[in-house]
Amino acid sequence: MSDDEAKHDGYHGWFKSVPKMDQDFTPQPITSTEVAGTGTTANGSAWNQGGTWEEINKTQWAQEALRRHILETYSVSDAKSGWEIRATTIVKCDGDAKLVFSRGKKRCGYDIALEFEYEGINAGKSLTSSGKIKLHDFEDTNGEDYEIHVTSNTSSASDKETVTIIKKEEPQLRKVLQAWKNELLQQ
Repeated sequence: MSDDEAKHDGYHGWFKSVPKMDQDFTPQPITSTEVAGTGTTANGSAWNQGGTWEEINKTQWAQEALRRHILETYSVSDAKSGWEIRATTIVKCDGDAKLVFSRGKKRCGYDIALEFEYEGINAGKSLTSSGKIKLHDFEDTNGEDYEIHVTSNTSSASDKETVTIIKKEEPQLRKVLQAWKNELLQQ
């Protein structure tokens, strides 16, 4: 048996004493200049510098912005038939929206139920039309696969014509919703 083995006979899984450390681990006060240097970065909060995962609730802002986008910017004009169609009132705008910082990237998450009324006017023929537009499965996980349901208040020929025009001009509504999503990402 060697001299080294004689010193260490048996198994020693635990240290008998903690080795002396040169580093001082006592807490230090934080100065105001250090605090001013931290804050929200492009990757989220100061505590999440690695951008691992963070969610910021934007539900109230998102609902108000979506109402504004629909009422102010959604309109459909069909020159061939003479119909001017626009959103008039928001019937339902419920759900939630958030900004998600994950792996250093900013994404938006939302699941919103939206229903609004529209009004169509054909000045050349002195006709009016009205109905509702409802978004089904309007959430971030579906991408562009959400459904748009259009219903009219009556079954008159003018109401059927406006429903057909709105369905044909569906990309216009999708552009308004994409503008809202882009604005949400800028928050």
